[in-house]
Amino acid sequence: MKTPVTTAAVYLRISSDPKGEQFGVTRQRQDCEKLCADKGWTPVEYVDNDMSATSGKPRPAYEKMLADIRDGAIGAVVAWDLDRLHRRPIELESFMALADEKHLALATVSGDVDLSTAQGRLVARLKGSVAAHESEHRRARQLRATRQLAERGVPNWTRAFGYLGGTRQPDPVTAPLVKQAYAAVLAGASLGDVCRLFNEAGAFTVNDKPWTPTVVSKFLRKPRNAGLRTYGVRFGRVTRDDVVGLGNWPALVDEGTFWAAQAVLDAPGRAPGRKSVRKHLLTGVLGCGKCGGYLSGAYVGKTAKRLTYICKGCHGINVRADYVEPLLLDIVGGRLAMADAVDLLKAEIQDQEQAEAIRGEINVLYGELDALAVERAEGLMTARQVKISSDIIGEKIAKLERRQQDQERVRVFRDLPLGTAEAVDAVRALSADRFRAVVEVLMTVTVVPVGKSGRVFNPERVRVNWR
Repeated sequence: MKTPVTTAAVYLRISSDPKGEQFGVTRQRQDCEKLCADKGWTPVEYVDNDMSATSGKPRPAYEKMLADIRDGAIGAVVAWDLDRLHRRPIELESFMALADEKHLALATVSGDVDLSTAQGRLVARLKGSVAAHESEHRRARQLRATRQLAERGVPNWTRAFGYLGGTRQPDPVTAPLVKQAYAAVLAGASLGDVCRLFNEAGAFTVNDKPWTPTVVSKFLRKPRNAGLRTYGVRFGRVTRDDVVGLGNWPALVDEGTFWAAQAVLDAPGRAPGRKSVRKHLLTGVLGCGKCGGYLSGAYVGKTAKRLTYICKGCHGINVRADYVEPLLLDIVGGRLAMADAVDLLKAEIQDQEQAEAIRGEINVLYGELDALAVERAEGLMTARQVKISSDIIGEKIAKLERRQQDQERVRVFRDLPLGTAEAVDAVRALSADRFRAVVEVLMTVTVVPVGKSGRVFNPERVRVNWR
């Protein structure tokens, strides 16, 4: 003889309740409690408010209810409708298996469903399929509406650094700093330099926190700053924001500057958001004339510690900073003060349209590489064919990126008074990262072992090879 049901789980759920008012849950509760009273069941409430059943994310109250059913504490489940319980067929099948195992009764305000019979399970599956279809159809409508807003340039943000709070108009204080930050990156500044630019101006993040290199990196990559609207496109498990057009708000920087900065930020060897570990002016600049490595700065000395550049590879080369730093500053400043230094601003590509065309060609080629991977996965190409095609495309990309890099390197010099005596002082005023960027374009520097001069610094130990 079947044991009478005395305890019923009343499951209440509403997908969206952004204000937390629970009006929808309250309506469900009233109807479900009346149903329990009519059946003589004692209700135990499980509430997932503002929780979708379509996303596949865990529903805490639902999971707790299943656990109680398995433990035998629950003999029935009451819901306003079946779609409050499930909107995914896979969840429905799992629930029906548990209901069959535990002889679970199921009642909804819209009618009882006997999961112990084939007819009842068919009804549940049909309702579940209809709910899934409605969810997918609604999701498609929402995505289309969202994309339409994006294509119209309607912003999907409310507060952003560089704009006045509560508006989408440039902030007269922080907007110029943003423009300055992009210019600094193009000129060779590090993310740390941009942090200092913002923090020293007292212009903190929208959350009123000091900037860090990681946060700066993410911020500078926002197409929003160039007045561009993006839309999230899903690729497998990854969602990528693609630019779909112009936004209807003023840009903080022009589009050309923005994309040029992305090329610098994405350059090989420059990890996104990586903090600079090169605290000293010439760390990584001075090559070791003994092992071929690079010298790093360190404070040495038993009493009066002095900054010294030492090869951490062989430990066979070292030179004091107070000798080599002024020497290199003079060498670089002197070179940029020469009359022919203005030629450093000449590049193969200067036209903005041509630069845009090159970026477009690179994107197309990367798309071809993606297509090769798909064709290989589908068995349409052999590994050898993919290798040959990838190598050819890779060579084309490398050539285009070299042309791109030539243009970007020229930017390092654009605000320096080349060919004038003022270049010497301008070089001394550069940040460490900016100075290293200039040196990287101009020359390589190698420090050779100490000769007969012994402890006396010999400038000839510092050998410069102009690029």
